[in-house]
Amino acid sequence: MPATRDDVARLAGVSSSTVSYALSGRRTISAATRQRVERAMAELNYTPNAFARGLAGARGGILALHYPYGRRGVTSSEFEYVAAATDRARHRGYHLLLWSNPIDDVEGLGSLVSEGLVDGVILMELTAHDDRVAVLSRSRLPFTNIGRPDEADGLWFVDADYEALVRVAVDHVADLGHRRVFFLSQAVQSPERGSGPLARATAALARPARERRLEVETHLAENSVPGGREAFSAFDSSPLRPTAVIAFNEMALAGFVQAAATAGRLIPADVTVVALSIGDLAAEMTSPPLTTVTPPGAEIAAAAVDDLVDRIEGRRVEAPQVLVRPRLTVRGTSGTASRGDRP
Repeated sequence: MPATRDDVARLAGVSSSTVSYALSGRRTISAATRQRVERAMAELNYTPNAFARGLAGARGGILALHYPYGRRGVTSSEFEYVAAATDRARHRGYHLLLWSNPIDDVEGLGSLVSEGLVDGVILMELTAHDDRVAVLSRSRLPFTNIGRPDEADGLWFVDADYEALVRVAVDHVADLGHRRVFFLSQAVQSPERGSGPLARATAALARPARERRLEVETHLAENSVPGGREAFSAFDSSPLRPTAVIAFNEMALAGFVQAAATAGRLIPADVTVVALSIGDLAAEMTSPPLTTVTPPGAEIAAAAVDDLVDRIEGRRVEAPQVLVRPRLTVRGTSGTASRGDRP
């Protein structure tokens, strides 16, 4: 197989990013180091990738953000992460390449890494047992994660605190006097995109619900507007007679709110709705605007870029593992339970 930039780096005894700097001239390196890199390139008959040469105008290099494509498309809340990562990479002097191959295409990710196209990778939408982590760990290419697998020892990551996320939502509806809750969840199977956050949120729901003495009915809705309409039918016919909805399914929630309005159910007079992990833009698009419990996506994405760039540039060597607390924003879908529904 053709030699890669990593092969050159190992032979020259330098980092992969140093090889990039020698090729692009983006950073000053010593004459001795440049000569070692050039000798290694000649010995391995290494030819720099044309794509990488074309992006040599960046001060730093190229980062890849692996945001795996899924059948449900991309929501506006999810895109906030991508936009923020792009802006932060530009601020730090790097280009950001959006890599959208499916989550289980580890061979494609391996090719991206082995061909020396990028200086580092950010993984998004990690699953409980994510094969992408093993691929990148073996490659020795710097990488970090937005999210985390179950086994995260030694990994760099920035993730939402899902236990806090769910607890804040449960406390909010309980404080409003609700005791019967409909959990609008997702019909997602591992290793599909979204399965990791869903598993964490679902697991985190049981304890605070028990402590606040809430009865919870879970509905696994398709991630679509029609799926949300079907979820409303299940809600409306539930023998539990829930008075509050905690939703972790942005696309389905839109259909749920539409169906509630069509059926004459008033929000929040008849049902309180709290949305998890939905950004401000999406929250303001419904009528009434949604109460949300959401981690600051833009801050998480920017922090992940900073961690990766600092790792590439040798500014830090320890593995940061950061859990970011969510923010409760009370909008028009929060209402007190009627007196007969209170504990």
